[in-house]
Amino acid sequence: MRLLLLALLGLGCSADHHAGRGKAALDAHDLAAAEKHFRAGLGREPNHVGALSGLGWVYLLAAQHEAADAAFGHCLSVSPKEVDCLRGSAGVATAKGNPAIAKRQLNKAVALAPYDARVQSSLALLELAAGEVDDAVARYRGLIDREPERAEYRLGIAEALIRSRDFATALEQIEAGLSSDSGPKRTRAMLLQAQGRALVASASKHLDPDDCAGSAAAVQIWLDAAETAANAARATGVDLPDLVEVDRRVRRQRARVAEVCAK
Repeated sequence: MRLLLLALLGLGCSADHHAGRGKAALDAHDLAAAEKHFRAGLGREPNHVGALSGLGWVYLLAAQHEAADAAFGHCLSVSPKEVDCLRGSAGVATAKGNPAIAKRQLNKAVALAPYDARVQSSLALLELAAGEVDDAVARYRGLIDREPERAEYRLGIAEALIRSRDFATALEQIEAGLSSDSGPKRTRAMLLQAQGRALVASASKHLDPDDCAGSAAAVQIWLDAAETAANAARATGVDLPDLVEVDRRVRRQRARVAEVCAK
């Protein structure tokens, strides 16, 4: 019994244990804690694939692209067929403006796991980055059909729909994503940010210069909702630099309403 207890206690300090805690911290967007746990795991097992992959994602989210590249590269040197590290390597390449490298890494991932939802999601992101919006929408719709509760896929399709200026459908997808309990904290914050952007863009369509009395109040309601969404995104604690642009667009639209309807 004593040996069993010691063995169980030992598991609590294993690389797997720290990698699991790192993943939980990463989902909560506590990047400092995630890095600490992944590094602790690597301190116990320097070639632990889960810890290397997790550390790569931490650095990618923190926009530390060289560090992320190193972590994913180490992971792939240990396990060349690790799909998550191929995806991460592709993500770094996309962030650094190297779509050809990203495509090459994702092609390897597809060859290993053609039906893996994570791989398909990464392909959709690459299509979006390349401006292939219709292809990205179609791929995200397939993913949503497979896993309708995954908020990450709702975020992806909403971003694609915003770029194609289909704001109404984008807002529907965002609402569906926000109603889901699944997904990392960062996903929720980005959904709220996307909601703010879509609401501001929609507001401009509702202003009728020939009917300010009937339309201005409605536009202000849309802008209030956009402001609320931006504030809710900030309240998550996730640092999203694009929220400043949402604020700017809200102010610009309010100024436009005041100018047009003052005439």
